[in-house]
Amino acid sequence: MTEIEHAYIIPRLMQIPTLPDRIDPWQLAAENGRLDGELRLAALPRLAALLEHADGTVSVALAAGVDEQGLRFVEGSLQTEIELICQRCLGPLRLPLRVAVSLALIRAESEPEFARLPSQREPLLAAGADLAVADLVEDELLLALPQIPRHRDARECEAAGYHAPPNGPTPDVGQPQAFAALASLLQDSKRSN
Repeated sequence: MTEIEHAYIIPRLMQIPTLPDRIDPWQLAAENGRLDGELRLAALPRLAALLEHADGTVSVALAAGVDEQGLRFVEGSLQTEIELICQRCLGPLRLPLRVAVSLALIRAESEPEFARLPSQREPLLAAGADLAVADLVEDELLLALPQIPRHRDARECEAAGYHAPPNGPTPDVGQPQAFAALASLLQDSKRSN
């Protein structure tokens, strides 16, 4: 027998399942279906327009089904890391996003199901049969973005060269006040009347 001195093991690359472009959410829920895979951030144009860099992916893990009340739902999570511009220091801001998704399918806002939606589920208006998966993911990520992106710790901004203004305004006595001329005009007009 031949003795093997070195064993080279080449691991199989894990195949990430591809997500379909469009789904029928009603059928997916009826079949207790799942959506697992990744989407490129660049494939989400509304989100990509807000990002500093649109490279990277979103991990999608969604399950659909019918709850005990007979409502069809889609729930799960989305995970990604994005780069925005900090609105305090104007430097790059890496932001991990972990979004919990909990949606109830409705065909119209006037349906009786809309009135009895559980508080933990948001309505997903799905009147037609087809729904773009990228649109669903993009909507949920856009809702999770901070209104004013900025570093949590001001020291991160200082490391990027930002220096906070001193506490409170420091009036310069030598400078004329911006509205002083208007105040004098107003007083002059009152005197002449």
